[in-house]
Amino acid sequence: MLVDVVIEQRFYRCSNHFYWTENAFSYAFWTRYLLVFQAVAIVARVSHVDKPNKEWHRVDGDRVSFHELPIYIGPLGFIRNIPTIYRRLCQRRSIQRAVVLRVPGILSLMYQFFAMQRGQAFAAEIVGDPLDTFSATASKHPLRPFIAHFFTRLLKKQCLEADATSYVTQLSLQERYPPHPRRFSTHYSSIKLLDDDFNSVDSYSLQSPMKIICIGNLSQPYKGCDAMLKCLALINKDSLKAKLQWVGGGALLNEMQTLAKKLNVSEAVDFMGNVAERADISALIDSADVFVLSSRQEGLPRVLIESMARSRLCIATNVGGVKELLDPRFIIERDDIEALREKLLGMYALSENERLEIANRNYLKAKEYEDTALQDRRKRMYQTIYEQSQS
Repeated sequence: MLVDVVIEQRFYRCSNHFYWTENAFSYAFWTRYLLVFQAVAIVARVSHVDKPNKEWHRVDGDRVSFHELPIYIGPLGFIRNIPTIYRRLCQRRSIQRAVVLRVPGILSLMYQFFAMQRGQAFAAEIVGDPLDTFSATASKHPLRPFIAHFFTRLLKKQCLEADATSYVTQLSLQERYPPHPRRFSTHYSSIKLLDDDFNSVDSYSLQSPMKIICIGNLSQPYKGCDAMLKCLALINKDSLKAKLQWVGGGALLNEMQTLAKKLNVSEAVDFMGNVAERADISALIDSADVFVLSSRQEGLPRVLIESMARSRLCIATNVGGVKELLDPRFIIERDDIEALREKLLGMYALSENERLEIANRNYLKAKEYEDTALQDRRKRMYQTIYEQSQS
């Protein structure tokens, strides 16, 4: 059976009709659906380009294809493209397939209205929280309160209506957006950690200045790069105590570089842009003293788990499922720059044995997200909606 997977991510199609992503959701990601389904159709927005950038990853491949929707950005772009979206989605109505909605997102609602028959079974993979996405610090849109209310109500409704649900968190998202009490529900992360992604350590000294690493796309302000830069400026006010590597590019990169200059920390920041190879990212994490997640919204942050798997000291904001991962001592509230400064400088007060104990705790916690541990739950989720879609 074919499965349609509806996702908010934007993709690219080059002139030879291959599909690409600039960060997440390469071909390897979609093979998890092939554990149960014979083929995957990705229903998503696609922008046409002449050729891919060298750091992009191929998405389509054997048994993985696309059903393209027009690219748009923002509410006005969405409104202008509604007629085309409607026509493209209506084409799916007569096709025998299972449906998986990766929510929250407006495309999932459009798909339900225009592509699904009344009463058709569907599964929902809940990967984020609109209350975080549209919080006051994460979004400056003038209609932000209305949008947050709308998507929160929509997500609650979709979770209750879905024939099967999965959450990236074990408990956090389920509390706000409960599943139907008599239908299948599970939890698993989108992460795929294999043996090479883990690294245990037997010593943990700190460099001087401290080397901090952050990993996050700069397409939106969600990752809190501005807050991290302001914290770095506080730390380095009198002398160079810390350096920052920021991995990830996007539309806000120039703005963040300008902010770094304004804060007089340009020489302490290395904006590396996108890094394509997983091994290169692991090497960057290994060379850092501390990983910081300064996000204003997350589901279950994969980059945090990946850094824990490399036995790094980690500090993260209290978003999504972070409290399911980290010791509470290393969790701060969003945009609490002073608390982040104190946590970072507090790393110097720890003995090496204490740092090693924390690093080992992070490593063991990340082991719970090894791919083999998650694969069985994913397979049961997909098998449930496969069977529901045949009845």
